[in-house]
Amino acid sequence: MIRFALRNLAVKKVQVILVILSVVVSAGTGVLAYNTAAQVSDGITGTAAYYSAIIGPSGSKTQLAMNSMYFTDEPLGVIPYSLVEELLRDSRVVSAVPFAMADEYNGYSVVGTSPEYLSGKRLAEGEMFAASGECEAVLGYTAAKVCGAEVGDLIYTGHSAGQTHKTPLRIVGILERTHTVYDSQVFTQLRTIWVLHEAEEEEEEEEEDHDHLELDGMVCAVMVKTRNPAYATALVGEYDGKVVSYDKGSGEGASLYTLTAIEPMATVRGILREADNTRYIVFVLCGIILAMNVIVVSIVTLLNMYHSAAEIALMRLIGIGMGRINLLYLVQNAFAGLLSTVLAFCVSRLCLGLMGGYVASMGVVLDPSKVYPAELLILFCVFLISVLPTLVCTLVMSRRDSLGS
Repeated sequence: MIRFALRNLAVKKVQVILVILSVVVSAGTGVLAYNTAAQVSDGITGTAAYYSAIIGPSGSKTQLAMNSMYFTDEPLGVIPYSLVEELLRDSRVVSAVPFAMADEYNGYSVVGTSPEYLSGKRLAEGEMFAASGECEAVLGYTAAKVCGAEVGDLIYTGHSAGQTHKTPLRIVGILERTHTVYDSQVFTQLRTIWVLHEAEEEEEEEEEDHDHLELDGMVCAVMVKTRNPAYATALVGEYDGKVVSYDKGSGEGASLYTLTAIEPMATVRGILREADNTRYIVFVLCGIILAMNVIVVSIVTLLNMYHSAAEIALMRLIGIGMGRINLLYLVQNAFAGLLSTVLAFCVSRLCLGLMGGYVASMGVVLDPSKVYPAELLILFCVFLISVLPTLVCTLVMSRRDSLGS
């Protein structure tokens, strides 16, 4: 039965290829759209849920969230590091982690922070940079792999490829692959950022000024974890719009800094709500493609059954019952449908892999190995749709044939 069905498929190559292409396009598009939307949503909300509040310079709350959590956009500016010390003295605060980003290494952002920022991230090799040290670096998996960097290597960071600091960083560790934006970053002590920029400022005192942040004693944001959500809400209310002063000791007097404070989850939910309309449009388009797939498969099946009339008559003539003939065509189309759905799944994984490198630069990470139950449901439904027209046709033919069995 199976061997005959396969031979029959080989004879009808054009019809089979048309059905397979139709199913691959519809199922592949549906699975790809769902997986991408789900991974983006999970990735954004998962990262946002880790911190209770983020405090940074005055400006866009969305930009503050995207820069400090997903390493996209430019920092809003700087605020005094003394704010970190102030928050750590607050009984409502569990931790206050500094965040600074101003340099890059071969296109990968350099983040100045404390080891606590990488809490929960495992090292593939080496060790974490020391909190009290400086000029040590831990590279994300992708950054290390693409740059061919290894533990013990010295790397030079800077504002761009043509403006590197003279002091190198020594790689002390490489993170395990996380399938997150952390894979494409370089992490070092906050003090390292200060030391590199302080040395640069001294070298440039009598040279032309460069457009970059003055980071000595400053941070771009503070990532805060509180003892409960109510404390986070209270902190945001206290610090959002607050003005703080900081005296650098340069004799120019104290500078004033206006703060922005956010609750990451609330900010991210706002971003996702704005993206929902786009996602719904994609799903509607997938539904239209799926409907077209039903039409194409039905037409091809009807034509196939019509052109198989002589073949069916011959099988009836040699004593094969209509029930067995129906089963033959069901097996034949089920095999084509199964092959199509498997190919659709493979194509969706290939597209995720190709898209991953591009969207990673925007702070979005797509893991081709991640499969959601809803994807399997979509594939199963498409498989049924590819077989259903054949089932209907064979049932109609059985009813018309008084000799059907």
